[in-house]
Amino acid sequence: MSAGVITAGARTVPQPRSMPLRPAEGWLTLLATVVMVMVLGGSLQDAAWTPDSNNPDVNFLPWVGLIGVAWGVFGAKVGWGRWRTHILGALIAGLILPLIVGGIALGPDANVGWDPAGMARRLVATLGVAQNVWRDLVIIGKATTGQYAHYHLVFGVIVWGAGILAGFTVFGHRRPLDAVVVVGLAIIANMALTTHPQLTLMVIFSAAALLLLIRTHVFEEELTWSRRKIGDPGTVGQLYLRGGAAFVTATILASVVLTATASSAPLQGVWADLPKHLQGLQQLLLQIGPPAGDPRGLGTVGFGKNAKTGGLWQPSDSVAFRVQLQPGETKVVKWRAGTYAEYTRFGWTWGDPESTNDVAARDLQAIPAGEPGFAVGRREFFARITPEVFRENTIISPNELERVDRTSRAISVGGGDYFTAVESDDSLNTYNITAAVPVLQDVQGGITEARLRQAGTNYGAPELVAIYTALPKDAMGPASTQLLADIRRSVNAPADVDPNNPYDLARAMEQYLASPSNFRYDPDVRPDISEKCGGDVSSVECFALMKAGYCEYYASAMTVMLRWSHIPARVAYGFLPGKRGNDNLEVVSAASAHWWVEVYFPGTGWVEFDPTGQVGQPQPIPSGSVGPPTPAPTGIAPTFAERDLTPPPARVGQTTTSPGAGPFIAIAMILVIGVLALAYAAIRRAPSRPMHPDKAWGSMARLAARLGLGPRPSQTVFEYAGALGDEVPAVRVELTTLARAKVEVAYGRRDIAPDRMRRIAEAYHRLRLALLGLLLRRGLRGRRRR
Repeated sequence: MSAGVITAGARTVPQPRSMPLRPAEGWLTLLATVVMVMVLGGSLQDAAWTPDSNNPDVNFLPWVGLIGVAWGVFGAKVGWGRWRTHILGALIAGLILPLIVGGIALGPDANVGWDPAGMARRLVATLGVAQNVWRDLVIIGKATTGQYAHYHLVFGVIVWGAGILAGFTVFGHRRPLDAVVVVGLAIIANMALTTHPQLTLMVIFSAAALLLLIRTHVFEEELTWSRRKIGDPGTVGQLYLRGGAAFVTATILASVVLTATASSAPLQGVWADLPKHLQGLQQLLLQIGPPAGDPRGLGTVGFGKNAKTGGLWQPSDSVAFRVQLQPGETKVVKWRAGTYAEYTRFGWTWGDPESTNDVAARDLQAIPAGEPGFAVGRREFFARITPEVFRENTIISPNELERVDRTSRAISVGGGDYFTAVESDDSLNTYNITAAVPVLQDVQGGITEARLRQAGTNYGAPELVAIYTALPKDAMGPASTQLLADIRRSVNAPADVDPNNPYDLARAMEQYLASPSNFRYDPDVRPDISEKCGGDVSSVECFALMKAGYCEYYASAMTVMLRWSHIPARVAYGFLPGKRGNDNLEVVSAASAHWWVEVYFPGTGWVEFDPTGQVGQPQPIPSGSVGPPTPAPTGIAPTFAERDLTPPPARVGQTTTSPGAGPFIAIAMILVIGVLALAYAAIRRAPSRPMHPDKAWGSMARLAARLGLGPRPSQTVFEYAGALGDEVPAVRVELTTLARAKVEVAYGRRDIAPDRMRRIAEAYHRLRLALLGLLLRRGLRGRRRR
């Protein structure tokens, strides 16, 4: 047995406070704790969350974890309380971590040392990083920041705190499970956010965690055997350790084999409704998250009323929804979810003032003020939509939505009720829509280039022009202004086009931006943002500087440049066309999530343009002639019955349309299990401080009295302990420990040493659990009798 273990009932001999080199819990306990925390640091380091991952100075996280564990163990062994250990550890971290991060911010070429002048430079660099981050994200409101050293500070705090917590809970509170859960959750969270394979690190952590739990259990058993003077504690400990090592080995090997061979996903459909609740979280992570690494998408599919343009476009590859079209329908359409009206310099919002109008099932959507209506240059288009991972309340429709067979809310902007989105609480089930799609043909009522060129600029609706040409201050900078000038010069090349004509300018912008010789389509421009978009520049100016981006950048740039030219334009968001089968069932992938541009033309309405290079699908408009803008024929007649609201039968390989009550039941069960586990952990938690015998005896007697086992007035302390021991024989030794201490204090007037009062607290803790178990058994027996 280790030094410092005192058997129950032995006389306490005062000894000077000292901290032996070898921990009483054993070197294996210390090693397992250190390995767990260092794996956490290695996991964050392996993910390479920052673009400076090649800098050797960033490899400090595992060693910070080691120092944190050492501090937690030191605080526990010298007798400090939890708060003193953590507060002093936080102060030390506040001194050390900024110095390390300052060196990273200055870079390895700075050759800054650890002398007073070097440390001052490090602190100034860290302070500058914090100021720049606050300015970018809070004061200016940018979607991202070009700084990255502050992420090292955050990671260092996480690993340092985990190390102190693990060291103190294991060696101070003797609760290794707390350390395993906290460190394990941090590792799992990092693994869930990165696509880097970290199975090896998880195996190492699991082995260390299991060994820690087993070794701590062995230590507790050795203490129990030593107190009760039964057998050789060392021999018992060796038996436990050999069996535990075999168990850990078999468990790890079986888990690795199962991970490599398992292919089922039994809970795949349980979280069908979860993505729509994670959209805000995903946007927040993209805003404040590190600018490098390979982050894993959260599986969310949605847009929302606000969108900040970050540096990463990472949609899910699942099926967003399925569309059953009429037989004979050949028109290819984009599926619009809504439009953005207000540019915020770093993203878009629906606009203000925003209004919501309730619309009954199959009612015609209101025509906004000043717009020509659904019939002009359009025909009816019918579809039945079955949502899958797209779980928003948004009604999907191509171009202009006319009707939907669900009670819905028409969300609009401005007093003229200009379209923003249509939502319905019943949109997660199959619904039928009627839309007005453009007829892009040189026919009566069709939309042609000649007709759009002749549309002119007499918009006739001042509010429409005010909303869709509004721009904030500094929306464009020198680079984007030069880009617009270059595009206007390119319009002058053909003799039959006019740079001042809204259609010619819009078409020239679309073609110029989409050309790979001018801009590069890139779904991840975070390194470009860090390199070229420092300071207070808008997303459009950043796009002009980088000459790279994805659909948000392309659509934003074209819309803002059109508004700068006093042409009404807005951003539309939704999905690109899906894959259409022979049965006219179109499957739209969530990876097809997309932004494009809609430009307003008098007499025709909103016309779609798509400037996104590589993935954009601009609609071809025939040159045609200038004819009267009479309504186009309705085209294909509807085949969906007016009252047919029954979803189509599921096809082979097609998922069901609604998750039903199963996910909610599963989530409720998981929450209940979690609450019960937390409650059990709270009950099981051993006291961290010594407990006086009078307090322990009184609390135990009051709890027993609630079970009808309280002491009688005629009973002595030892008589009551014996009687209660007959009811709960598993804790006779603990009852004897409390009874002896109670007699010594009450009648012998002795002072109890702190070490013995800690043993009294442990004995009281086990007694409390035994009495609660007795209560539970009585309740179960009573239920069986009934």
